[in-house]
Amino acid sequence: MSCSDGGKDGRNSVTLKGQALGTTWMVKALSFKPVDEDKLRDEIAAKIEESERILSHWRPDSKLYQFNASLSTDPVSIPPLLHELLTHAKWTHEQTGGAFDPTIAPIVNLWGFGPVSDNRTGTPTVEEINNALGQVGMNQLEILTNDRVRKKIPSLQIDLSGSAKGEIIDQVCTLLDRRGIGNYLVEIGGEIRTRGSGKDERGWRIGLEDGSRGSERFTLSLRDYSVATSGTYRQSKPNPDSAKPATHLIDPRTGRPIEHALVAVNVLAPTARDADALATALMILGPDQGMALAEEMDLSARFCLEGANGTRMILSPTYQRLFAE
Repeated sequence: MSCSDGGKDGRNSVTLKGQALGTTWMVKALSFKPVDEDKLRDEIAAKIEESERILSHWRPDSKLYQFNASLSTDPVSIPPLLHELLTHAKWTHEQTGGAFDPTIAPIVNLWGFGPVSDNRTGTPTVEEINNALGQVGMNQLEILTNDRVRKKIPSLQIDLSGSAKGEIIDQVCTLLDRRGIGNYLVEIGGEIRTRGSGKDERGWRIGLEDGSRGSERFTLSLRDYSVATSGTYRQSKPNPDSAKPATHLIDPRTGRPIEHALVAVNVLAPTARDADALATALMILGPDQGMALAEEMDLSARFCLEGANGTRMILSPTYQRLFAE
């Protein structure tokens, strides 16, 4: 057993790391009480594993994967965590005018970014895209009471990659809260949630990704807030039918990868789940519609646009009010 050592101010500083969800995770925590690091690391890893075995659409042993594989249109019981995230996804879908749609899995697979793809070298045909779009739509998923859902068409499939990472971060934060740790930073694959004032009492210092290839990042202090980034730079492949590469960010309304000038969007919100889902939606919408939605929903958002002279930033009014330094 290893316990953290107290610092000069009497607080124990803990940094824990691991791998999950095809990426890495890290937890930094400060506590006036001794912390059993080995036990806490095991608890965090177990919580992430438990959540991933419910929410992953890649793992054959996950509840979501098994739901996708089923062709039944009868009501089925699902874990409360999955039911809660699907309910949140439906709300986000409604708030964003369909820009966020977890039923997009057939389209994602068609373009070769999902767990099921045919390793094609060209792009999908118009007919293939239209056929896949016929299998997409939140109206094809009935969310029932008592943790039950029902497919209205057998081929319906769910992809929660736009919000699952944020949800799992929130789950880890709840674990830390229950352990009496109230000053922490939780990060999974670049998405972050913080609580407390950090080491210097001014908040946790974090860097915002802007889609550029350089190592420099804009930094700001976060206290009791989350930040998520969605960007075209994370996954892409050559697209012979377009001047731009095909990105994994596909508009569920058109069935095609986005091609506007946005390279990244940062969203700051109280929960990582909200930040994650809304960053995805704003990235799909693009700079004009995205900013309009950010203003309508009072979102803290930073839009990063590709320009001739580098990346240009546009800040939502709420971001300017709360975070501009």
